[in-house]
Amino acid sequence: MILPAMGVISEVIPVFSRKPIFGYRAIAYSSLAIAFLGFLVWGHHMFVSGMSKTASIIFSFLTFFVAVPTAVKVFNWIATMYKGSITFESPMLYALTFIFLFIIGGLTGMFLGALATDVHLHDTYFIVAHFHYTMMGGTVMGLLAGLHYWWPKMTGRMLSEKLARWGWLLTFIGFNLTFLVQFYLGFKGMPRRWAEYPPQYQFLNIVSTVGSWILAGGILVMFSNFIRGLFRGDPAPANPWKGLTLEWQTASPPPPENFEAIPVVTDWPYGYVKRKPAGDG
Repeated sequence: MILPAMGVISEVIPVFSRKPIFGYRAIAYSSLAIAFLGFLVWGHHMFVSGMSKTASIIFSFLTFFVAVPTAVKVFNWIATMYKGSITFESPMLYALTFIFLFIIGGLTGMFLGALATDVHLHDTYFIVAHFHYTMMGGTVMGLLAGLHYWWPKMTGRMLSEKLARWGWLLTFIGFNLTFLVQFYLGFKGMPRRWAEYPPQYQFLNIVSTVGSWILAGGILVMFSNFIRGLFRGDPAPANPWKGLTLEWQTASPPPPENFEAIPVVTDWPYGYVKRKPAGDG
């Protein structure tokens, strides 16, 4: 589920860093490794189900091992930004949020992959927080980065950058306020799926609830920006982000045939250090 979002991030980071993607082959091969290993780690959900010690050890090892190609991607994204001419338009803000939140989700996954700590944390709010940092902090933030990035190309209209930044800020604050405290709640022993809980968990649950309201507000701002952009947004130029990939070398939105004439490809799509990007067209 995370691989499409990782592909989006690998497209957005070079554009707003004005640098070629670092380690292109490593990015590609690590995707294949994650896809392959992802089929082999399902047993880490069942450490307390009574499976054999041998199976538990194998699944624990595979769970830790899948972090290797994932870490390769994170290193390559950060190395791409290193000494780049970074700009912080809304797609880049969501891409950076993806990296930050997914790192937290990945590191907390190591606690759940370890057999001893999983016994304590299994079926607690720690799992809820880890899941959301991985799936929403990862997959959903990658989707939002892609929506803000390709919106001008899909619709032919620009989003309000001011509203997009407000939506991002409220979403970022609300998400972390909602789920960060749940790591502590789970560590202290609060079970998931309980309608009622002991009073010592009350305050942090209130904090989490308030965070969810802020998160909902950010999403409302974001979707209002989408609706506004669809009907009242400024006309989008062909290449508003100065990207080099092929879709930015035609009109926004593309004509029915995508290109008026067969495009001539003279460079690879991340060659920012070799030539200037195409103009607005």
